Amino acid sequence: MKIFKVGGAVRDELLGLKPKDNDWLVVGSSIEEMLSLGYKQVGKDFPVFLHPETNEEYALARKELKSGHGYKNFDFIFTPDITIEEDLERRDLTINAIARSSNGELIDPFNGQADIKNRIFRHVSEAFYEDPLRALRVARFKSQMPEFQIHDSTQDVLRKIAESGELRHLSNDRVWGEVQKSLNNKFEEFLYVIRSFQLTEPWFEELVEIPEIESDMPEIKWCYVSDVNDFKFAKQLEVPNSFSRQLLMWKRFHGYKLEGNIEYKLDFFSAFSKNNLEESIFTLKYFKEIQIECIPIIKEYANYNFGELLLDKNKDAQSVKMEVLKEIIKKYEK
Repeated sequence: MKIFKVGGAVRDELLGLKPKDNDWLVVGSSIEEMLSLGYKQVGKDFPVFLHPETNEEYALARKELKSGHGYKNFDFIFTPDITIEEDLERRDLTINAIARSSNGELIDPFNGQADIKNRIFRHVSEAFYEDPLRALRVARFKSQMPEFQIHDSTQDVLRKIAESGELRHLSNDRVWGEVQKSLNNKFEEFLYVIRSFQLTEPWFEELVEIPEIESDMPEIKWCYVSDVNDFKFAKQLEVPNSFSRQLLMWKRFHGYKLEGNIEYKLDFFSAFSKNNLEESIFTLKYFKEIQIECIPIIKEYANYNFGELLLDKNKDAQSVKMEVLKEIIKKYEK
């Protein structure tokens, strides 16, 4: 039984970065032996175990045989005779196919160290074709390491995956997982890869323009991209509520007409209240042309004390509010 540190942890160490977590690979062992040593099995598709003390993940070395569409349909072989080289051959990129033994020796059968030095993303083997999610992973890695270039051979692979239609068999959760990680980095780079290699169908339909994004906030980045693509971008992708809410507010201000008449503005501003005041003011930071007019109107209307005015039973409450709002709009109209 031998244990190796593998994957992103080794890659990050070689890049001079602090690994976020460690992944460990066990060669020459079995499920029974791992359980007898106190490891807790958590993997369903293939054996992954939690260390009894550190709680870090340890996986048995394996080989994979594709048995259907998408990323789920694989048969796994994890017998004790699987070698470290056989396991590494199934990984996505050479920079992720490096292992470090317990004595510090690097096992690098696919020259990942050279690709790290030369800042190259290169797929390891033909197994890359078998998992369409790997195409999106390359786009995500590009967002995390924009200084890296995609090797010509891997560019060809990305195009073939796009042409295969296999991306349609991915789950929403897996696709969003790659998107979310990219949004926390340089999202434009993710989008360039998606567009350049026609990886748009079906998840990123209508991606035509890639904007310059003036924010570090993932929800705002999403709004920028949706805006320049006529709000048709990624319609099939189910996004978290925070993204949906922010995009809804963004669309509202995107369509605001400074030249609109009083009836238009009454209808527009009546939708604001204390409940969405903070979100409204935050979003308006990105709409410089209209914020001078909109911010004071929204603030005053949302914070207006209607107490005594609404006590008059001869007046309809909505009419009272519209009268007040009309005066506020006239005060701040440009």
